[in-house]
Amino acid sequence: MLYVSGEEALSELRNATVHAFLALALTPSPGGYTLYLAIYVKPVSRLTTLYMGLIDPFRRLIVYPALGRQVQQRWSRAYA
Repeated sequence: MLYVSGEEALSELRNATVHAFLALALTPSPGGYTLYLAIYVKPVSRLTTLYMGLIDPFRRLIVYPALGRQVQQRWSRAYA
């Protein structure tokens, strides 16, 4: 974790394949709140582009939807 405030957070991950940052921002909206998620990836080696291309469908179809459901469930339990 690099930075945390009341409505924002920035995390960093660095390994042999990628140097990545995950940014989260929570903003009030008419129906409650909106959570923004952004992931920034900086290549570390020649394999980064290939690696990211291979895992992209897995991330989009499995990881991100599961992460979204988990956040929504925890939020509902804590604030509903």
